[in-house]
Amino acid sequence: MSPPPLPNDVIQHVLANLPVKQIYLLRGVNRDWYSIHEHAIKQHLSFSDSKVLVRLGPSSKAKDPKFSIALDCVAFDPEARIFTFKPIANSKPIYCNPLHLRQVKILYSEWIGIDAKRHNGIDASLNSTNSTSRNYDPSPQEIYRYARIKFHHNYVEAVQKYYYLEETPGIGEEISTYLGDYDMILKCHLKDSVVLSEEDISDVEYFDNLSHISSFNVDFLQVHTSWLISGTTTRILPTNFHSKIYPSRYALLNHIISQKDIQKYNLYSPKVIRWILSDYMVDDQQTIQLCQHLNETKGDFTIRDKFQWELDAKNIKKQIMWKYSFVARFFCDPENSSDTFEQILDRFVRAEYDEKAKGNVQIYK
Repeated sequence: MSPPPLPNDVIQHVLANLPVKQIYLLRGVNRDWYSIHEHAIKQHLSFSDSKVLVRLGPSSKAKDPKFSIALDCVAFDPEARIFTFKPIANSKPIYCNPLHLRQVKILYSEWIGIDAKRHNGIDASLNSTNSTSRNYDPSPQEIYRYARIKFHHNYVEAVQKYYYLEETPGIGEEISTYLGDYDMILKCHLKDSVVLSEEDISDVEYFDNLSHISSFNVDFLQVHTSWLISGTTTRILPTNFHSKIYPSRYALLNHIISQKDIQKYNLYSPKVIRWILSDYMVDDQQTIQLCQHLNETKGDFTIRDKFQWELDAKNIKKQIMWKYSFVARFFCDPENSSDTFEQILDRFVRAEYDEKAKGNVQIYK
């Protein structure tokens, strides 16, 4: 006589102790496991050390401080297959120099505490002269370090995302801005020229001028299941599983825009994402204002988008544009820049040719 089947809540609890990828792979055992596998993922995220980290700061300058905000899973929508992450309760915003708000990196890790500085994939201790000797036996500590490095290289680096803050507040202003793509949407608050208390000042001792700093605070991060499971750069999931986050809202917006004679628009501009996250419909005043804005701005594309189009037209391979300080300064405040868009583009092209002459980069596609 076969034993009675286990209840689904017991199976879900057992699955929740596995890594996220393994939970997904086991969904095909039967219909019951398929129906509970995403709930098991939510339970796994709730009690494990898995986190979504939001890191701030440019990556091109090692001397610039990096800030990190850890987000916990707070909700899961099984119909939309969207996880919602928020900062821990009573968490303080990050205070930093406005220049450090140039870049936001979102990183998902199954293993909290990964040493991000170890990114070469091979530990120096295992490449030493001792490691090449025939009788060399690495210590457990060396094997552990090597395993951490390989994990970071093969998994963590494959699922990180970069965003650039195109919308920044003026002096004394506070704004809510949105970043996103097919897999996730982040809502955050930016405030410039923050007045700090004595307790806050102790956290920002490295600033020379405390009168000009900004605060960055995360409201929420909503993520599609596919990115949590595999990341956008791996092929563990079928192509049709990588669906756009909020597809029904984008389908409605595309239908509205098609009737307004707007050929193309920026899917992830702050104004568009703000509309996607709302409940506005066809005849609402906010929808009419968005269509007018997209029509006036020819799609609400950013200067960075136009810069990349110009590079495509010149048949130049896209590089990390922010590695040049003059490009970064222009993108942050183009209206007050002493150089025009064409001058910045010309300087960038000449700088890339200089890099090619040194043999450091291939600029042609």
